[in-house]
Amino acid sequence: MSERDSEGGLTRRSLLKTAAAGAVASTAGCGSILSTSSSSSLTRGTETAYGNCWQCHKACGMEVTLNEAGEATELHGIDGHPRGSAGEGTKGTLCPKGLSQLEKAYSPERIKQPHVRKDGELQKVDWDEAISYTADRLEDFADEYGPESLIEFHGWGTSGVFSTLFRNLYGCPNHVPHPTPTCFGSMAVTGTLMGLGGGNIRWIDYPNTEYILVWGRDPLESFAGQWEAKQLLKARERGAKIVTIDPVYTETAKKSDEWLPVEPRTDGALALAMANVIIEEGLYDEEFVEEYTHGFETYKEAVADKTPEWAAEKTGLAEHDGLGAETIREIAIGFAEAAPAAGITSWTGLGQSADHQKAAQNVVALTALVGNIDRPGGQRWHTSPPLSDPFEVGCEEELPNNAADNPCYLTDNESGYASMTGKPVQNRVPEMVDNGDVRGMVYYYRNPVTDGAAQEWLGTDEREGALEKMDLVVGIDAFWSETARKADVVLPEASQLEKPMFESGGYGAYNEHPWITGSKAAIEPQWNSKPGFEIVSELGREMGYEEYFPWEDKTEFINDQLEAVDLTLEELEQEHDTYYVFDDEQHRNPYEKWKGGGFAQGAEEFWFDLDKKLEGMYGKLSEQVGAEITTGPQWVEPGTIGDELTEEYPLEMLDTRTVEFSHGGDQALSLPLEQLAESYGLEHEDYRGNYLVIHPDEAGERDIEHGDMVTIASEHGEAELMAAVTEGIHPGAVSVEPYGFGRGSIQPDGDGANNMLLNSPEQIDPVSGEIDRHIAVEVSPGGDD
Repeated sequence: MSERDSEGGLTRRSLLKTAAAGAVASTAGCGSILSTSSSSSLTRGTETAYGNCWQCHKACGMEVTLNEAGEATELHGIDGHPRGSAGEGTKGTLCPKGLSQLEKAYSPERIKQPHVRKDGELQKVDWDEAISYTADRLEDFADEYGPESLIEFHGWGTSGVFSTLFRNLYGCPNHVPHPTPTCFGSMAVTGTLMGLGGGNIRWIDYPNTEYILVWGRDPLESFAGQWEAKQLLKARERGAKIVTIDPVYTETAKKSDEWLPVEPRTDGALALAMANVIIEEGLYDEEFVEEYTHGFETYKEAVADKTPEWAAEKTGLAEHDGLGAETIREIAIGFAEAAPAAGITSWTGLGQSADHQKAAQNVVALTALVGNIDRPGGQRWHTSPPLSDPFEVGCEEELPNNAADNPCYLTDNESGYASMTGKPVQNRVPEMVDNGDVRGMVYYYRNPVTDGAAQEWLGTDEREGALEKMDLVVGIDAFWSETARKADVVLPEASQLEKPMFESGGYGAYNEHPWITGSKAAIEPQWNSKPGFEIVSELGREMGYEEYFPWEDKTEFINDQLEAVDLTLEELEQEHDTYYVFDDEQHRNPYEKWKGGGFAQGAEEFWFDLDKKLEGMYGKLSEQVGAEITTGPQWVEPGTIGDELTEEYPLEMLDTRTVEFSHGGDQALSLPLEQLAESYGLEHEDYRGNYLVIHPDEAGERDIEHGDMVTIASEHGEAELMAAVTEGIHPGAVSVEPYGFGRGSIQPDGDGANNMLLNSPEQIDPVSGEIDRHIAVEVSPGGDD
């Protein structure tokens, strides 16, 4: 059994332990981690700078200690920070991802200078040549193929200038956004369509809540900033009841009052049964349902026969002692009676399966049923402060939209490249390359190879992959991923400590007021790297768009945004410790904003039934899968749309994030790799990759022991990684924790597996375009020792 299951081992991954690691010391310039102890045991430097961690794009505030040479030696959280603390008067901390930024800044594994491909080989060049070369190649590409033959991938952190350059100015219409196709598309798209909003199924009004359903999330390990985990724990201390619904015994499950280990892809059955109880018992918000929703009768009919007894069998809860129909009934009643001070936080667990669009609809419907939307203790709608548009402040010319003049292959449903709701499908890009519709790619802070259909991107011994077939690939990256190695241009990006950062409010610890946070660069860019903002701006000017990039650096760009609130980035950093909360009456974030402003996308009602919006879409889906898919809430058997488990592939593969890693941005770093190994009790093994979490029953049947190398295989491919045997996962499921290692990742020659080698282009949610990360697999002992 894994050390994760023992009392001592469990605390290694707990928020309380990682939050206590208040500082990290590093030998500047070599990236050697010396300590992960608390800040009191370290010698403070001579000067303090600031930063905002962007490793998971949540901008937790960082206090950075510098030595006399201007090198960063320690990192600490900032007290009261809207993303790094639980709110005013509370301690700010950094998680392992944030603390690893010190090692990241000085890592010798970083890309140290620009490279361009000449005579088939990547060669080092200076910045002037790199920018000029890239601009020329893009101009030649547009002349030969047209901007519509380029596709762009980017994540976060460029303040919109990346899309400004390639979509508004260059005219590239093909954009695969983050995070809809790769992160939580099924839940985000469904929440938006119904009126709740794409991300609002995650945000609970923690200071006022009495009942929390943690549904397919682990906010104590994969949180949207430290604030969320801390406010969840404070709600627990205050007496709020927490119920975790997850096939995996997560860190949050360990701190919960109830853990419901449902079988994967059966969440929709549980949600329908809860609605059945709430309606039968007359516990729903009748006034809200009647005045602010559409399609309740359809919903009521859909749940009429979905009893707790039925759901207990469908979810597998009936097989567990002490769980079953009565537990479902109790939780439904408890949730409804606490409402509106009851919330649901859900994310990738219901967002990364082809079968989960209907499950997401069933879960989101519960929020309107109990009337908890934007009410104290329920689903909180956050707001951001009104800031200036920097293009209006700093530019004399109005920003054009040249992409509107070009056809967009991704959103043309007839081409098959888009989902049924018009969302671009990342898995279809290799097919677009094969068909000649896409001939080039630019990317920043993204690696499509670890997002889905990895074999089609990378190729096999028998056939070239999409990366090799494209005529032009331009990447802005900090580490040498396999994608970067195949690019024609590689422009080295600065790390978080080396560039200004800014975040404008939204979800965070201050749920009644908007806020901002920002900081200048704490240290100079290492080696010959540059901040992404400057790279894109220099490229834009070289391409002839000087009037749209008048800012010398990102600090000027941020200051133009702050003009509306009469602040500068320097004032924000020096006078307010990097953050400012707008706590005046003018900026107060009221509850029940739907009373005056409607629901998501301006809808006047919340939609239980999507009949008036997407009736044709579901008709097409029914024809496609050979089963009736309705517009209202509905139970869809696992395997109807996604993979069906078979005798050859009897296990269901999931994947997760961990507190040490997020989106593959720091896999080359020794500290988080060591912490990950320790968390599974496998630090003694000569292996530093990701792990296949498997139940002892499944491991025993396959002669697999904790720490063995194993092969995980699907109908589409296979990969090798180390097994972590634990009772903390539902039998019949295995989990790759975390994803993004192995071939195609930052360390393609290192340990671990890219589980998207097992995913094929057809494995998507056809409604949202979400990549299906629930895959039918088999696991066998053995692998590359």
